[in-house]
Amino acid sequence: MMRSQALKIALGRTSRPGGQVGISHSMRRQLATGSGSTLGYEPNYSHMPKFEPKDNQSTPGVDTALHESSSWSTDALNTAIRDHSVFTWGPSDAIRKSCVLAKRAEGVYIYDQDDKQYLDWCAGAVCSNLGHSVPAEIQHAIQKQVQELPFVYGDFYVSEIRARLCHLLAQISPGSINGFLFASSGSEANEAAIRLARRYTGRHKIMSRSRSYHGGTSSALGITGDPRTWAVDATISGFVKIIDPFPFTFDWGSNEEEMVERSLGALHHQILTEGPQQIAAIVLESITGANGWMMTPPAYMQGVRALCDEYGILLVCDEVMTGFGRSGRMFGFQHFDGVLPDMYTFAKGTTAAFLPLSGVAMQDHVFDYFRENPTGYGSTYSAHPVCCAAAYATLQHILQIDLVEHVRSVEPVMKAGLERLVAKHPSVKAARTTGLGGGFDLAGKDGNFLIWMHETSPGLALFKQAMMDNGLVTLIRGHHVHCTPPLIITAEEIEEGIEKLDKSLDVLDEWIMAN
Repeated sequence: MMRSQALKIALGRTSRPGGQVGISHSMRRQLATGSGSTLGYEPNYSHMPKFEPKDNQSTPGVDTALHESSSWSTDALNTAIRDHSVFTWGPSDAIRKSCVLAKRAEGVYIYDQDDKQYLDWCAGAVCSNLGHSVPAEIQHAIQKQVQELPFVYGDFYVSEIRARLCHLLAQISPGSINGFLFASSGSEANEAAIRLARRYTGRHKIMSRSRSYHGGTSSALGITGDPRTWAVDATISGFVKIIDPFPFTFDWGSNEEEMVERSLGALHHQILTEGPQQIAAIVLESITGANGWMMTPPAYMQGVRALCDEYGILLVCDEVMTGFGRSGRMFGFQHFDGVLPDMYTFAKGTTAAFLPLSGVAMQDHVFDYFRENPTGYGSTYSAHPVCCAAAYATLQHILQIDLVEHVRSVEPVMKAGLERLVAKHPSVKAARTTGLGGGFDLAGKDGNFLIWMHETSPGLALFKQAMMDNGLVTLIRGHHVHCTPPLIITAEEIEEGIEKLDKSLDVLDEWIMAN
């Protein structure tokens, strides 16, 4: 028998389901005694797993009467949220139970289903800069754009409102910052800035502070310097954390000059050891926001700018929280004389959170590069006309009412209130504010931080409940309590907020002394 014929017989005898075949061990031995060699490769044929069909046609059905009703009961609302809504960052059940079921809002206040009033002490997520009453001209601008041109894809069409917004941003921005790329969220803006920096420089590494927050998407979370970054640490590369000028467990010196000299020296050391030719950008919040509202001395940021210039590294300032008035300047980086970033990112205050819009602003040398080279970044909703209309009207309103000057005028009221809390409450370790970007650190019985940024505490839960009972809601990250109300807040409303915090801190003081 010819070997090829024997092989055909063997294949026939060991046919597998679906036509897959193999050679039996006995036949393989017989073939090995023939004149031809059997050395080579034979794949391992295996069965496919059984397909288990699921019903993908049936649905619960739409309760038309329920969805057409003008209002739902509180029980129906709570049930729908419990059964179908997933929350961000933390466990959904715990977050849901701590949430206010909001019904309406006005000014700096939000009201629940029972019409209880809550002072919004954190402007949502530090974004509702104009509070919760939409100015008439912003409402009109949005409605007009919806009627005339509700959407076009930004790489197929341009629009008048996009042109107007870009031009206004260029006039608001200092120096040669003239190019603007739009996205929807602060995370996306920082994601885009990272990609642009890498393409512009041809380098990979991005440096950022170890106390920072830049967003929830992969790269934005990668440059973040708080415990949330741990979620992506094992899946991304190229992100280097700067040893922070405000460390948790030590200080850089006994005075500002020593702090600046030593922390900049450490940064210079890191740049040299990481390889300057490998670093695309240093991304910094102009003023650290979510991780404690800390502003470095001007000499520190000036030193960072000098190091970037020396080694051809782009400086990117994250203005997502600080931009458009929060700090008492139009931009946070304007607190540092002579410091002009190559790019800054913006969101939140751009539209006062009435609609989502964010972006990357860039100096001409970066903009000119991308006139001839692809950005490598895109978004369906980039330069969405309705969102651009909201931003354009919001920025005009900010200028018309001189919101920046208003923030400066009430800053002393916030500072004085925070000073009273520090003086009175053993649970308050320290406080600070720049404009209306501020907060205070909670302390334990030993005077150190009550908890680290990744921890929680039974006392913190009591404090949060006390604030709710007293009609105040704000962000708390680790041991830091945000004092970042809407920028339209009055001096009297700030005093009201301080009074509510004062009462709530009494509860935390008592718990700390008992534990």
